[in-house]
This record gives sequence, C-alpha cells and structure tokens, in this order.
Amino acid sequence: MWRSRVLLAFDAGSLCLAGVSRALGGRRLGGLRRAALPERALAPSPLEHNVRDPAAVGAVLSRLLTETGKQGATATLILPDGIARVALLAPPPGVAPLAYARFRLAGSLPFPAAEAIVDVLPLEGGRVLAVVVRRLVVEGYEAVARAAGLGVGRVELAPIVGFESLRRLGPGNNCVVDVILGDVAYSLAAWKDAAVCVFRTRRRDPGAAEAGQLRQEILRTATLAGDGVAPRMRLVGPGAGALVLALRRYGDAAEPGWHASGETLPVDAVEVPWLGFGL
Repeated sequence: MWRSRVLLAFDAGSLCLAGVSRALGGRRLGGLRRAALPERALAPSPLEHNVRDPAAVGAVLSRLLTETGKQGATATLILPDGIARVALLAPPPGVAPLAYARFRLAGSLPFPAAEAIVDVLPLEGGRVLAVVVRRLVVEGYEAVARAAGLGVGRVELAPIVGFESLRRLGPGNNCVVDVILGDVAYSLAAWKDAAVCVFRTRRRDPGAAEAGQLRQEILRTATLAGDGVAPRMRLVGPGAGALVLALRRYGDAAEPGWHASGETLPVDAVEVPWLGFGL
C-alpha cells in the first residue's frame, strides 16, 4: 500500500515543497517545487521570530500549494540551519540521554530553559547529538504553515536530517567531513573510524573568500577529529556545487553528497540539503 507525505522546507532565500511516496519497493520523490522568498521575509535566528513577514511568506507558500495540489495536506516541516544549538554528548551509563541533554544544555541557553525544545539523535558508541531550539522560533514556522491551510506533522531540522541521510550512505573508515549548508549557516560533522566524533555549526560568509574560509573550517574540524591531513569532504546544500569545484582546485578530495536519479528537479540535487531525507 502506498503512503504519501509532504515535506515543506524553509530557508532564508526560498521555500521548497516536495511530495514523497513510499511503498514496499522504497521511497519515490513525487515532485519538488522551489520558490524564492522576498528579501528579509524570513531570517533564521535562534532567539527571535524568524518569519519576519508572514504575509509574504504565506503568499509564496500558498502559490506552491496551488501549483502542486497539496492544499490541506499534513506536512513535515524542515527548518533551516542557524536556529538551533547542536551538541555532541556522551551520556554516562544508566542515564537517560534526553534527561542528560537537558541537564547539560539548560544552564547555557540565552533564553529560559522552560522555552526550550530538546531532542536527541542516538549515534554509534553511546553518543548522541543533542538539539535544542527555542519554542517560539518553531511556533513561527508552524503558524505560517497552518495559516496557508497545511496541517503540521513532524518538525525536523535541515542540518540534522541532512546529516542522517549522509550517515546512511556510510562514511567509510577514513576521516570524512560532511558539510551541510544552509543559506545563513552550515554544519560540519567529522567521522573517524566510521563514528562521528565532532559536530560544529558556523555562520556562512558568502563571497569570493567563502571557499577558502570553509576549507579552513573543514580542516580544523578534521584536526579535532584526530586527522587533519587531506580528509574526504562531502557537501550538500545551497551553493554546494560551486564549493565542491572550488575545493577541488585546492587539491582537496571534495565531492557532492548525493545525486537524484530519474527525477527532473528545479535545482541540482546537491543544492537541497535535506533531499536524502525523502529518498
């Protein structure tokens, strides 16, 4: 029996809407539409309401829903990089990972702990990725989706679902640094001996110097993982294609994280940081 769902991804520059169908044979991307947002209509931030112009964002979303016939659907919302704090933690034996994450992160938040939504992603070796985001930030995205007539199902973060998708591909045994790009921020995950051992988030600084700056952050991340010499680099997200080419000119082993086959997409597959989440 086929089951369908809708993915709605937000970022500073655009909205993406995709339908994913699933059956016994696997998942199939049923279509993806991308539409640009007016400048400053949406500004990813960990502290404030991100949807600065709900009417403008809602108008773009309504147009996408009309074009795809998805009005009234229930959607999984995928929120952009730059809104959450992510920490790699090792809970002590016998301690619940979620409780440990709340304990470790609550005291360092720039907002009241009661306003925090905390979740954990289990990893190899008993470690977890702990994620904390302010409730009012999430509520802003949910509100604009509901105002456009969508039901809201799960809420995910683009860097986490991008990381999970790359994780399913397998890092191999050598040092690999995965780069999950968003419009305003990006995350780096370093793998060593098939286990993630470093996770970092940085703000983007687009421009002529971005490739060199990103390269230094990748090498620094690999060094923190214990292997700073010529790591393999996998990139996904907006601008990934151009950055892969720029890193190769340095002589680095840079590659796109994934490709889509059998689908006509409005953008190169590697430009969509969460694409592997739906496939």
